[in-house]
Amino acid sequence: METLKIDPKNADLDQMIERGTHLHGHLGPFLVAGIRMGLLALDLLNSPGYFGIRATSETGSTTPLSCLTDGVQIGTGCTTGKGNLLVTDAAQPRAHFESDDGHKVTIAIRPEALEDFRCGELVSESRRTAMRPLEELFTWTVS
Repeated sequence: METLKIDPKNADLDQMIERGTHLHGHLGPFLVAGIRMGLLALDLLNSPGYFGIRATSETGSTTPLSCLTDGVQIGTGCTTGKGNLLVTDAAQPRAHFESDDGHKVTIAIRPEALEDFRCGELVSESRRTAMRPLEELFTWTVS
């Protein structure tokens, strides 16, 4: 059986957003941010996704913040079923990622982007989130 891989530098973001929308049930900026967050983590950790990486989302289970976790799942291939995606109840727009070689990155949504997500119209803010520079959306720390 062939193992799937995600190439974060060449991923088709539109296709991933479509897949995420089908999984999640609707389009939203937290979903799109989660996908982009996951791709950024794969890039920073030099990971092909799906296996060899673990993600911990701090969003909890309250929407719309928890929608970020579905995006992380699409962006990294981590899933609760495989046991490499955990969700904690910190109610924070942040996720931690760790590769099997011990490298780690923590990525958080910037407060100003978070405010835009909450105030903007779902579809237009989702499109904007897909196009915004990563530095406008997130802060991150690699260790």
